[in-house]
Amino acid sequence: MRSIPAVKGGSTILELQETKATIPAFGLPLPRFLPRRYKFRGVGSWSGHLAFANDLIVATQPGLIVELGTHWGESYFTFCQTVDDHGLGCLCYAVDHWLGDEHAGRYGEEVFDEVQRYNERHYRQFSYLLRTNFDDAVSQFGDSAIDLLHIDGLHTYEAVSHDFRTWLPRVKQGGIILLHDICPKHQDFGVWRLWDEIKAEFRSTFEFHHSWGLGVMRKEGEARSSPLTEFLFGSPPSVREEIRRRYFVYASHLENLLGHFPAIAGPETGVQISSEIRVQVFPFGATGYSEETSLIQKMKPCTWNTLTFELPEGIGNGALRVDPAHEPCFVEIGDVLIHSHSSGELLWCAAAPPDARSLVAAGTAIELPSENGSFLISLGDDPQFMLTAPLDMQGALKLTISLRVSPTPKPVPEIVNSLFNAVRFERDTIANELSEAIAQKKRTQELLFVAENELRSEQTTRIAMEQSLSWIWTAPIRSLMTALRSGFRKTR
Repeated sequence: MRSIPAVKGGSTILELQETKATIPAFGLPLPRFLPRRYKFRGVGSWSGHLAFANDLIVATQPGLIVELGTHWGESYFTFCQTVDDHGLGCLCYAVDHWLGDEHAGRYGEEVFDEVQRYNERHYRQFSYLLRTNFDDAVSQFGDSAIDLLHIDGLHTYEAVSHDFRTWLPRVKQGGIILLHDICPKHQDFGVWRLWDEIKAEFRSTFEFHHSWGLGVMRKEGEARSSPLTEFLFGSPPSVREEIRRRYFVYASHLENLLGHFPAIAGPETGVQISSEIRVQVFPFGATGYSEETSLIQKMKPCTWNTLTFELPEGIGNGALRVDPAHEPCFVEIGDVLIHSHSSGELLWCAAAPPDARSLVAAGTAIELPSENGSFLISLGDDPQFMLTAPLDMQGALKLTISLRVSPTPKPVPEIVNSLFNAVRFERDTIANELSEAIAQKKRTQELLFVAENELRSEQTTRIAMEQSLSWIWTAPIRSLMTALRSGFRKTR
């Protein structure tokens, strides 16, 4: 995508370009990140930025992430979850002495012990905890090595300014720096002062105002291009405000979905959730879909699983039906493959993201827009999706599905319904605008058609007149009159 050009000229051109620039912002995928670490032990000052952090990491594909100031790890483990979910080749480092400070409060060993256990259990392959102060840790990273740096330590102006200037050389050209708490001005909080200096010094900055504020800065130099970063750093104010609104609204959805029902955030919260998910596959047999001919496997919730089903009779004479769960849930679907059981040949593939015609939500499931695969949500107990694979595949088959199912609390909060209503409203608005544009085009075509017919009629009349005997006989008179008129004009 090309960056938005600079605007020159009057306000009409500016308004027109801002209108055109606003349209693509609505084309960005709706946030859909579901954090496994959400307001742990009631600490959630970063909760409003988790979905943005996920989208930013997916967009920029960093190779090295460093966080200064971790506490319970809500932001840091969101970074790690994103790296893990998307299979990124990225190393993550959390730097903290885990003793607390004047702003976060002082605490004991229990905080570090819990963070270390969680990290070891989930992300030990690529995540490392450096228990030291920021100044001692900086020497462990080379110049221009860090792709994404998050600074969230002591928030006095002197402390955060020192951290920023000390670590800035370690961030590569085009790298991203996140600064939390840029909005508070009470007590001795001074991040806002540093942020004002950064905005004056660096060209590529963006800021969120909710959840205590988050400053996003890109260091000068060549950077990985993506629609999200172009909107952050190269768009007019109207587009930037739309991005802020999107993530603020989604933060409200997460709060309503997870804030009062922490079960979905993961088993470490201590709230009981389903220990396993039952996935059921239905070939279309002689009597349609039947429990007797269905295949069942079990999988872990809230994590990616790859399941293989043996279909000795093939898929039958209709779409292959998959019931990914039997409760309200979120369902993320990756690759779907069908192989010949005998030869192992790949016969059909719906690689992520599946084509809309090859995978259709059914039952109580509803599909939401997504770039990285199909994303379904079910408000009821019977989510389904149908695989419209070709019916001419013969013999025994093997079905392989990659998916993640995250059960939702019962009942699903009303805010999820409002999300669907918002999506439907935006879809209907776009559809109405398209219908009006089509109708206007049709009216224009009809007017052109009438004008062409009138012109054609006039041309026909003129041709007929020019071919008549009277026109031919009066030709000398017309020539004489033309010459006389021309002579009169020259003598004046």
